[in-house]
Amino acid sequence: MHFSIMRWLGTLMLLSIALLSALPAPAIEQPKYEVLEESEGLEIRRYEPQIVARTLVEGSLKNAGNEGFKRLANYIFGGNESSQDIAMTAPVTQTPQLDAETDDKFWIVFHMPNEYGLEDLPAPDDPLVELIAEPTRTLAVVRYKGSWSEKRYRTHEAKLEALIDQHAEWKRSGEMIWARYDPPFKPWFARTNEVAVEVTRINSKEEETR
Repeated sequence: MHFSIMRWLGTLMLLSIALLSALPAPAIEQPKYEVLEESEGLEIRRYEPQIVARTLVEGSLKNAGNEGFKRLANYIFGGNESSQDIAMTAPVTQTPQLDAETDDKFWIVFHMPNEYGLEDLPAPDDPLVELIAEPTRTLAVVRYKGSWSEKRYRTHEAKLEALIDQHAEWKRSGEMIWARYDPPFKPWFARTNEVAVEVTRINSKEEETR
């Protein structure tokens, strides 16, 4: 009987931890966007212009992500000309840069808080980190929960490609973007991730009149 009670309490505690871990963190700022349409697990979003810090890293999907994160984290935690701390935002994104010599180059990106314009941000100490202004973009997005494994990412990348190929209104116009919203200490099963790609309307004249 005592064993059954302890087992029940242990299960309840694990479920409570899982529930709390799965809750969103409202204090973490995210880029602003409008959902244009949603169907079959696919969202078409129009993002507002935003300032980002980015760095180009050569390496595998996993290693490039880790190295790029360190560089950008150093920038926002005081590695800049003003020794200024800048708030962390979500998601951290990773996009391949196509190169004739290698496929193993990725742009790792931190989105800057909305309060900053390009002229407001201190210059990075690291010459491998740069600040740019991204224009309005339209992205097709598939969201999923779970680990950061490459296998899981590739599965959802293929899902997004298939959904875009079947779509009557939108076509792919950029490289795949991997977006991770949570810190590494969050349990893997509770993490929120996305695969996205820039898209344009197949009928561009219709887009111009909107």
